[in-house]
Amino acid sequence: MYAAMSNANDNWRTQIRKGYLELCILSLIRVRKRIYGFDLISELETRGLEVKEGTLYPLLNRMTSDGCLSAAWETDNLKGHPRKFYSLTRDGQRALGEMGSEFESMIQVYRKLVQ
Repeated sequence: MYAAMSNANDNWRTQIRKGYLELCILSLIRVRKRIYGFDLISELETRGLEVKEGTLYPLLNRMTSDGCLSAAWETDNLKGHPRKFYSLTRDGQRALGEMGSEFESMIQVYRKLVQ
């Protein structure tokens, strides 16, 4: 029985983390205006959210395909290799607003339930 509960918790954690990670990425990009992938990983880790490249880059690609992010390669004024910078689109700003509102609402409901 414990294994089944642990499995359910792992599944729940995975699902909630996906949406939360997307919200955090959009929020951080809004604050930074534009950011490249490795810097995004570092910024998230600094704030206590560990993200692996294998998780981040497919998510950034999907969010770009969905129209929430724009991506542009930059090669000028950089030391080393070209970097792909991400920034929010209007759709991304709208999505961030909706996601943030929904997240706040969920937190309020949870707090009411546990009081």
